[in-house]
Parts: sequence; structure tokens; C-alpha cells
Amino acid sequence: DILGKIELEKAAKGEKLYNELCLHCHQPPMFSDEGRKPEHWTSNTNSGGRQFFKVTMIPLAEIGTDPKEAQNFYNRTADSGPLGKGIISARDGLKYITQKLIDQAYTELRLSPEQREEWNGYRKNELLTPLAYKARPHNGIWATPPYLHNGSVPNLFALLSPVSERPKVFYLGNKQYDPVKLGLNTDPLKGASEFRTDLPGNSNAGHEFNDGPKGKGVIGRKLSEEERMQIIEYLKTL
Repeated sequence: DILGKIELEKAAKGEKLYNELCLHCHQPPMFSDEGRKPEHWTSNTNSGGRQFFKVTMIPLAEIGTDPKEAQNFYNRTADSGPLGKGIISARDGLKYITQKLIDQAYTELRLSPEQREEWNGYRKNELLTPLAYKARPHNGIWATPPYLHNGSVPNLFALLSPVSERPKVFYLGNKQYDPVKLGLNTDPLKGASEFRTDLPGNSNAGHEFNDGPKGKGVIGRKLSEEERMQIIEYLKTL
């Protein structure tokens, strides 16, 4: 077992901290008793009788993480050339191309309208470009390092720490997992890729637990090392 034996008392303390500090953005684990409650799911079923878990979009100014990914896609335009659409946004261009490919494939497969809807997951082909980032549910979060949308934080202990304590440089390519801090083993490794957080798009700022007023990237109070480890113990259970 990669995570070792869960310390249940420690995890219980971590759950209380998680509910206090994280739940308002990330929602409860999807299939927990709390997560199954109707208020966390879309109120209306779609044509396939399905409902979807609601996720929160956090504005860039509030979460304070590197804005480049959201801004680049939001602002980018391109000349559509032979498509005859003129200058279009990245969102509209990608939606147009993907829909054409989908329609072509469905036609070649001779799918009925009902089959097409099923293959689409009973959802429309939509692309959203808000200046915000999604606060995903934390089911299995321990297994998905590195963290933040740009992969700039190597483990969950660092993510729960003030920005000043997070690694400014770490290495990618080591297959060894860190079961204590929950994330990448960041020891220097021959042939590994160096990740530098001072490069454009690589900032590890924001989503910070620190002293001072909330806002501009500070989302909660500073946590002691013991509290960080308690939250980590709870996250192992998800």
C-alpha cells in the first residue's frame, strides 16, 4: 500500500479542518453522504436522465494563482483562413473544428440521432473561457501531483504551506512517490526536467494559507505543520 496505514484519529482532525477551510470551494467528496445530497448536483436531468456534480469556478483575482493559462485562451484569436470565418477566438475556432470532426465521424459510422446523443454523453459540445479556475472535487487528489492548474507545486504539503515555503525549483521525471507529503519526489535526478517557478506561466503563488486578510491569493489562515499533516491524512482517505 503506497500510502501506508491511515491514522484514523489524525484523519478525523484533518476532516474537520478540511470542512472549515476547503469545503466552500471544492465541495464534499462526490460519493460521500454529504456529496450525494441534491444541492451538490444539477437540479434538472438532461435528455439521458443524468445529473452532473456542480463545481465552483474561482475568479483569478481571488485565487491568485498564475493567470496565464486562463488569460491566454480567453484572449487568443486566429485567422481562420480557408474556413472563411475571419478572425475568430480560440474558443470559437476550437469548437468549430471539433464539431466538424465529430459530425464527420458520426456520419461515417452511420449513427442515428439517438446514438449521437448517447455518444455525446447527452451534453452539448461547449467550451467555456472564463477568467477563472475550476475547484475540482478532491476524490483521489493524493494521486494527481503536481498541483495547481500549471503543475507548479509538487506535493500537497507544499500546497497547504505559505508560498514562501514552497519549492521554487523542483525536478520532474522521478517515478518515486512521496507518501508523507503526498506528491512527487523532487530530489535532483540525472536526466530529469527542471521546473522553475520564476518562468512565465510557472508561478506557484496563490491558493495560499497564510496570516493576514483574505483575498489576492490568500484563501485561509496559516496552518501549523501538524494541521497540514492532519489534512493530508484525511486526503489519503478520499
